[in-house]
Amino acid sequence: MRRSVKQFSLVAFLTLGAVLSAVSIVDQQAAARYEGMFQRALVTFALARTLNGVISAVQGTELALQPAGVGLTLTPGEILDPVNDLVERFSWIMLAATVSLGVQQVLLDISGSLAVKVMASIACLVVLFLVLRGRARAGPVPSVFLRLLIVVLFIRLAVPVMIFANDFLYEAVLDARYQESAHAIATAGAELKEAQEQESSDLAQPPETSDSFFGSIERVMDSAAQSIDIRSRLENMKQQAGQIVQHLIQMSVIFIFQTALLPLLFLWALLQGARWAFRLKPVRSHPDR
Repeated sequence: MRRSVKQFSLVAFLTLGAVLSAVSIVDQQAAARYEGMFQRALVTFALARTLNGVISAVQGTELALQPAGVGLTLTPGEILDPVNDLVERFSWIMLAATVSLGVQQVLLDISGSLAVKVMASIACLVVLFLVLRGRARAGPVPSVFLRLLIVVLFIRLAVPVMIFANDFLYEAVLDARYQESAHAIATAGAELKEAQEQESSDLAQPPETSDSFFGSIERVMDSAAQSIDIRSRLENMKQQAGQIVQHLIQMSVIFIFQTALLPLLFLWALLQGARWAFRLKPVRSHPDR
């Protein structure tokens, strides 16, 4: 009874392998999911480069303060310089992620080529024929056919299966984190740009001067209010910098996992499967008694 179940499972597996290897729906679905990952990586890379430009512009802005007639110039460079360095490194991570996705696209094209489809389908059908013949004659299935079957099936289906698993894991676990981080980074970048434009507008307006006693009092009061405003701006900038750092790290983890760790895990599984295939012994099929 146990032998019959194994025989049925093997026949079902070979039939399914032959069908999946021949049809194009697997490649089409995998290509659609790959396109989503690739577009997401390109958008994130563009977001990083835009943020880098905004931070560079803000770093060049000077916050001018003149308390009680004493000139004082503050720059936000010390606050944003570590963030700018992190954005530069994140840009390199996104470039590497995009290259990794490009390599996966080449592998996907290879796995969906006509030659690979034909080889995988023929290998499944040949082994299926040998299994059915062995069931009737009690003959073995040569190990060379099993090795060829495993290797060709891995070439045909490993990359699509990896993309399906990658996309499923992203939708189940990573999508909410990505959306949160992308929104937070875009919002912080917009606020920094708005603050830089506001400061440039303020600097472009010449201050009103007056030599009267009340004019001096007004200048002192304006300087005090300006001092409070600048401190508020710097504190807000620190908070935005902290948010950017936090979400850049989170997005780095997402893309490193999705474009590096998971493909390497599947590569390891591919190598282990190939090693196992070349250690296979002939499978003997016994007829039912």
